[in-house]
Amino acid sequence: MGELPDERLQKVPPFTYTGMDCFGPFVVKERCSELKRYGLLFTCLYNRAVHIEVIDDLTTDAFINSLRCFLAIRESVKKLFCDYGTNFIGGKNELKRQFEFMSHESLKKYLANKQIEFLTTTPTASHQGGIWER
Repeated sequence: MGELPDERLQKVPPFTYTGMDCFGPFVVKERCSELKRYGLLFTCLYNRAVHIEVIDDLTTDAFINSLRCFLAIRESVKKLFCDYGTNFIGGKNELKRQFEFMSHESLKKYLANKQIEFLTTTPTASHQGGIWER
């Protein structure tokens, strides 16, 4: 058996190292119609705590909005691990593009200090994210 990653062994605040994945759809009833909703699951790699955000669809915009809600609550996030879902890759690219166009230097410095590293698994190897895929 291989060694556990350092992110799983360091004593850190909850959700400093986080794995995320989408699940669903599940059907909810709103007035007279039935709608599909999805869940975005955040799993702390150290103590296995979970945080779930409900999203309307699997688009990049929905992912970024739910990520912003998660980061507003859990400020200690340093690394986000995810699979190679198109919404995750689109969100990663969009955040990177927006970060390059910022002009205010103090805001850039603040975000550079709080910068979160996105790490993805190999495109067809979902078993690499066993902790949050489970």
